[in-house]
Amino acid sequence: MNSLERQSVIQFNHVSPLYEQVKQSLLHDIMNETYTYGDRLPSEAELSEQYGVSRITIRRTISELAEEGYLSSQQGRGTFVKYHAKTQELRAFNNFEDGNAHHLERKILSKECIEADAGLAEIFEILPGARIVKLRRLFTEAGKEYSIDNAYFPETLYPGIFEKLQDNVSTLDLVKNFYKMNFYKAYKTLGVIRAGDTEAALLKCVPGEPLFSITKVYYDRMDKPVHYSQYLILGTRCKYTLTVNNDEADTKVLFQGE
Repeated sequence: MNSLERQSVIQFNHVSPLYEQVKQSLLHDIMNETYTYGDRLPSEAELSEQYGVSRITIRRTISELAEEGYLSSQQGRGTFVKYHAKTQELRAFNNFEDGNAHHLERKILSKECIEADAGLAEIFEILPGARIVKLRRLFTEAGKEYSIDNAYFPETLYPGIFEKLQDNVSTLDLVKNFYKMNFYKAYKTLGVIRAGDTEAALLKCVPGEPLFSITKVYYDRMDKPVHYSQYLILGTRCKYTLTVNNDEADTKVLFQGE
């Protein structure tokens, strides 16, 4: 993006402050890898000229992006991109919760025993009213809020799991190693929603920020559903890829309303 293009994204009469507009433009460049991890940003003077705003505006923008973990300012050297987007393969069987992520922390927000409503009963192929443990957790990585996860465990499949669910315990490890549950197939759906007030407060983002909404159902070898979860991920912290072969016909793209 050249100087004219950068200046064109700034609207001086817009309700959003100038620093916020510059911030969103730089975030866009970081997320789209115009600037990648380790790259040095242009100087404050250069950015000021490119965007047609004051150096004070640029300084505030850089300060906020540094506080949020996207940039790192080094005395005498400049400002560097610190953010490294987590890339996940959508067709991958496991996700970030498989225990392989470094610096991943789990915090239980709530856990409760509930009765299966019609939706959960259909997912697990059980009767409405059956007892299910609902677990809600917040995931952070390297100290940054990353994802909200809601997971469901039928008590008939996982007796006593309520007491075993603790902070920083991988539920997948627990299910596989303690309950000897083998996952044979996974069905995932991917959508995008906007953060409400509750999600924004937990993920330290602004209300309305895009979130990936991913639901998954795991099946055993008998094609019986044995695990269901839905997690929300900050769109600025992750990107998804999808790899398919030419002869595969099981990948579907559904538009809202279909």
